[in-house]
This record gives sequence, C-alpha cells and structure tokens, in this order.
Amino acid sequence: MTRASPSRGEAVAVLTGRLGYVFKNEQLLEQALTHASGAKSKVAGSNERLEFLGDRVLGLVVAQLLYEQHEDVPEGDLARMLNALVRRQTCAKIGEKLGIPDALVLAGKGTKRTVVTDNIVGDACEALIAAVYLDGGLEAARAIIGVHWAGFLQQAPDMRKDAKSSLQEWAAARSLPVPLYETIDTTGPDHAPEFKVELKVEGRKPAHGVSTTRRTAEQVAATQFLRRERIWK
Repeated sequence: MTRASPSRGEAVAVLTGRLGYVFKNEQLLEQALTHASGAKSKVAGSNERLEFLGDRVLGLVVAQLLYEQHEDVPEGDLARMLNALVRRQTCAKIGEKLGIPDALVLAGKGTKRTVVTDNIVGDACEALIAAVYLDGGLEAARAIIGVHWAGFLQQAPDMRKDAKSSLQEWAAARSLPVPLYETIDTTGPDHAPEFKVELKVEGRKPAHGVSTTRRTAEQVAATQFLRRERIWK
C-alpha cells in the first residue's frame, strides 16, 4: 500500500520536532517556509528577506565555530571551509533532513505548480535560521546551527585547499623557498605504474608520497608533511 503524503500541518510538526526549537511567534516560522510563488505579497509575505538575514547569521555563527574548533587552520583555509559550509548546496542537504520540502508553501496547482529545487530548499533553510534568530536571539540560532551543521563541521578540514597549495602558502608566509618535488622511483608495469615522490622543504625532513600518478603522489607527500609538522591535524 502506498503511504499517503503527510498534510502540511503534519509536515510542519515533523520539521519543528527535527529542528529542536519551539517558536513563540509562529508567524515567523510560516514566513520562513513561504516561497515567493506562494506568498500574497512577494516582499512582505515570502521568505526572501528572512533568507537574506539568515545567510548572514549562518555565516557569523559558522565562522565562529570554525575559529573555535580548528585552531591550527590558517585564515585562507578557514575562508574556504566557511564557503563550503554555508553554500546553498549544504543548506539544501540540511533542509532535506529537516523536512523542509514537505512543509513549504508554494504556488500553483497542476502544471503551474512550483518545482521544489535545491535552491528553494536551501533558501528556506537560511530563512528558518533567521526566523529562529528573530524569535529566540543569537544563542538560539547558534544552538540550532551547532547541532545541524555538526557533521559538516567535522568534515570541514577536508574542504580546505589541496595539500600542495596549502604547503606552498605556508612556506611563502615564512619566506621559505618553494617546496621541491622529485620522483625518486617508478615501479610496476607500464599500464599501472607507481610513483614515489620526495618532497623537500628547507630546514625540514623530507616527506614521501606514493601513488599511481606523479600529481597524486605529490599531494600525498604534501599531506604527510603537513600532518607530520602539525600544520594540519
């Protein structure tokens, strides 16, 4: 038997339960979930203005969390991690988990019904953050973001620039020569070679990387160096 889709009221209840926040002003919640296509007034009734505010609240909170949780990461990498964590695709993934698509107010019936895209879900997620912020203050918004972005925050170090670029920036900041990569061994058959690369950084022990391409072996060596020297955890 095919399960009937939940009513919008049921969907909103599921959403607020997953969100973990009870609104004092439910009108803010309703506006956060109202797409421009379903609003009586695009300016006052839709979630577009809330999305604008939520984007800034999310950026501030995530920036502070990255600053607190990743003490060894330089500014440039923090910026790249921040961009990955607040981009619309990430917000859309979180919005999906919260159940935003079923709770949205959209226009139309039949052929003119608005298609729910990642952009719509991501924008509504940011609008929801703004609604929490306006209803409960910055600490309430911070608590919500801390919970629902936790998994992405743990993965954040993998979102920074590649190892070779990070190492080159680190060396340049210390007025060191450009790191040197040298292929010191090639093994295996022609159709499946394996390259061993040695990385040299002035004043430090060499690092080594092995892979099926020179480029990847260089990245492996750079990663090994960054972790060994505690530049990356």
